[in-house]
Amino acid sequence: MGLEHEAIRVQVERLLQSKTFETSEAHRRLLQYLSVETLAGKADRLKEYTIGLEAFGKPATYDPRQDSIVRLQVGRLRQKLSAYYETEGAEDPVHVGLPKGAFKLIFEPGPKRRNGSTILSIHHSKIMGVLAVALVLAVAWASYSTISLARLQRRVAPAAERWTPDLERIWAPFLESNRPLLVCLGAPLFVRIPSLGFFRDPKANDWDEAMKSERMTTVRNALKDSQALQSYNFTGVGEASGAFLLAKALSPRKRDLLLTRSNLLSWQEIVDNDILFVGPPKFNLQLQGAPLALEIVIEPDGVRNLKPQKGEPEFLADRFLAGKQNDGETHALISRMPGPSGVGEFLVIAGNASADTFAAAQWLTQPWRASELVKRLGGESGQLPHYYQVVLKVAFKHGVPVQSSYVLHHVLYKSGAPPRAK
Repeated sequence: MGLEHEAIRVQVERLLQSKTFETSEAHRRLLQYLSVETLAGKADRLKEYTIGLEAFGKPATYDPRQDSIVRLQVGRLRQKLSAYYETEGAEDPVHVGLPKGAFKLIFEPGPKRRNGSTILSIHHSKIMGVLAVALVLAVAWASYSTISLARLQRRVAPAAERWTPDLERIWAPFLESNRPLLVCLGAPLFVRIPSLGFFRDPKANDWDEAMKSERMTTVRNALKDSQALQSYNFTGVGEASGAFLLAKALSPRKRDLLLTRSNLLSWQEIVDNDILFVGPPKFNLQLQGAPLALEIVIEPDGVRNLKPQKGEPEFLADRFLAGKQNDGETHALISRMPGPSGVGEFLVIAGNASADTFAAAQWLTQPWRASELVKRLGGESGQLPHYYQVVLKVAFKHGVPVQSSYVLHHVLYKSGAPPRAK
């Protein structure tokens, strides 16, 4: 390579600590992995599948033909390296490159060490030719920019203004993740009776449970045991509105943003994606396999605090106005937890009234709500916990949340108990 390994390692560390790479954990991890493999003389074995497994933690079933994450992130790493050496790293003693069509890094001396000369030793006539072409392009670009800049600012500025540092802190684990982000819309089970319509027992979201439920038995007996079919074609207005808010906020920041519904969500998707579950766990039955024990759960009539701390209630009851199912005061629950086997990120927003789910989405997307949420979760230390649950109280009229407020939160630990002070 013509350079000492120690000099290369120092340069790689300089890249990892640079401003260009400070907001991208995925690219720092990839750069470190490729540099270690290249310096160890193992670069020739680097294949897309190998990188997917070793650098991105993909399962053995990973198929590069179906998942382009490696190609996508390698391309972005190449762009970041180019951007770094065009700005803050222009005078660095070692230049790190990633040629197209390869996964092997190259290491070259910086401009001050190339045969005692500098990269400015270009023939005078060539410089003049380049400047002439650049002048023509600059005039053309100036004309185009004058017309289009205002349009671009109108499109981009509003989104940038809405995205605050507090929103950044809340969503950082999802934005920095190299995994696609999947919004899963809770789809409750309805029973379809042909030629009659749809029926739902709110307490039964599993087909076997629905067929055994007292309400369903009464309906089927009254209809002389008519044929019953499963249907997952509906969801609450609050769930749909919440999913819209989340997608609207995250789409400018997260390229791989997808949407599905709970009855179609596969375990392979759960393993391969970070997921935002919109709707109560009774709609998203896959959450029953979550690896982290929750301390607060939603029950049919409210929220149950399984581990009440000092001064906290054991149960927060939902209240609906008599004769007005769309008016009342209920509770929403926001839960952040790891994915299966502790890999990936899950976030669940849920409530019993649909309107409360929408209110929870507002707390995660509105700047002023996000600011209060960060203050509550950060406490005196200001350090945001990675996993947590937050309870909100939500008042709504005609199915629309009109007021919501923080009630309490619990920090969740993988071990089930907070770490001991040293």
